[in-house]
Amino acid sequence: MPSAAVGALAMLVAIAGTSCSSEPARPSEPGPTLSLPAIDRSAGANARASLNEMTGEIVLPMSAYWYSDRENVMVNSAVAFLIFDCVEEAGFTVAPWGGGGKALQDSRYGQWSRALAAKNGALPEIRKIPGVMEEQPERPALSSKQQEAESQCTKSVGRAGLPELLEGLVGDTSIQNQISDIAVGLTERDPEFVAFRQGWEDCLAGRGLKLTEAGSWNLQSTGLKEDEIRVALLALDCKDAGGGARKPYDILAQYQAAQMKDHQAELNALAEEKAAAVERARQILRDHGVADARL
Repeated sequence: MPSAAVGALAMLVAIAGTSCSSEPARPSEPGPTLSLPAIDRSAGANARASLNEMTGEIVLPMSAYWYSDRENVMVNSAVAFLIFDCVEEAGFTVAPWGGGGKALQDSRYGQWSRALAAKNGALPEIRKIPGVMEEQPERPALSSKQQEAESQCTKSVGRAGLPELLEGLVGDTSIQNQISDIAVGLTERDPEFVAFRQGWEDCLAGRGLKLTEAGSWNLQSTGLKEDEIRVALLALDCKDAGGGARKPYDILAQYQAAQMKDHQAELNALAEEKAAAVERARQILRDHGVADARL
């Protein structure tokens, strides 16, 4: 079995663009404790979402205040190196470890990329994020004392003061997460979104397609890959008929941008905090022999 520290590192970099343990929940609307204020979307009318049809990456206005997938790999790798330092100070030898991460395509409004639909059907694309070190062979079994030392170091180092700036973390009440959650909730209730959704469902019904369940963005199919691709492409045709698959994301972007205007000072401070954390992570990696070319 891998040691605690190696397990921690593997977990930290496995999902590069999300949290260090799993894909954060992205509810269709805010929870019952979060009320939705009245926001004039026209205040963010110029905002647009950037959707990469080939990679599945989405960039929204608030993306500037979360770690990018690559930045998250670097920060988590830096934390892991500090855990390893602690283990070595405890008198144990730590073998090098490397590897990249993964990031899941956002599919809260279903498949939106025609290129990826032709490849994956409705399934989200999983992007590979390069690591800061080459992946190393698996470590041999460790003694119980070393495993205990690594477990203690994992707890004592924690995040080493490097924040987890990731959207959707459970219990995150920060202003950036509030803005994101409110934008999701307002988007789902926006008249233009509701009309888009209803038009899409009507189009699907006209083509003989059915949802897997009410409110879902997933469609029934035979389960065969060819049929899943066929259904996903037809679903995109119906989205195109209603203004395009990017429309819900543009509405979401506008609700984000409309709120940001009232919180720009806080967001500016957050941007500085994020930049400082990323640079500190880079320096930790440099101090541990990672070349600038990999940063």
